[in-house]
Amino acid sequence: MEDTIITALNWRYATKQYDPTATLTDRELSTILESGRLAPSSFGVEAWKFIVVENKELRTKLRAAAWNQSPFTDASHLVIIARRTDVRENITRELLQRTAATRGIAEETLDGYKQMVEGTIAGRSDEALDAWVAKQAYIPLGIMVETAALLNVDSTPMEGFDPKQVDEILGLPAQHLAATAVLALGHRAADDAYAAYAKVRRPKEEVIAFVR
Repeated sequence: MEDTIITALNWRYATKQYDPTATLTDRELSTILESGRLAPSSFGVEAWKFIVVENKELRTKLRAAAWNQSPFTDASHLVIIARRTDVRENITRELLQRTAATRGIAEETLDGYKQMVEGTIAGRSDEALDAWVAKQAYIPLGIMVETAALLNVDSTPMEGFDPKQVDEILGLPAQHLAATAVLALGHRAADDAYAAYAKVRRPKEEVIAFVR
């Protein structure tokens, strides 16, 4: 299994050109999205939403808001990872209700948990709170990228877009959401030269340190 993971991550690269005729199976897409849903988050708040844009007209508009990057239209699927903008107002209540219902316990037994979450949120300015939520959105993004690689599905995680334009195109502000990152999923085009490039990474000795 260890070799399988490393092989998949070496095979993976940020695909630049997709084969527009190659589509993911429903099961592949479902597995990738489910791996993102199962991602960890601080206190389990899950302050994100994954928006799979299938509408071709919208994807064309999104491509224009992303400096004409072809994965926005040519990849099999386009996933917008959006962060919640109503965390201060709603996230604690939802979290407690979800936890109590899932575990079959009374919400009153979660008062200590409630105080921790509310204290963390109250102790941040609006800007710091938004930054905290945005950083967490990259956790499911990373997990979905790895899951895709294990399934031999190509992916491109992207920040190269105008967030305000993307938000407007998808009507995200009305949903209390803001675009944070984009993940294109599909299969590489045969003529994508980047597929043949050697992966450039710092050596292990520079990246990993053990404190014993």
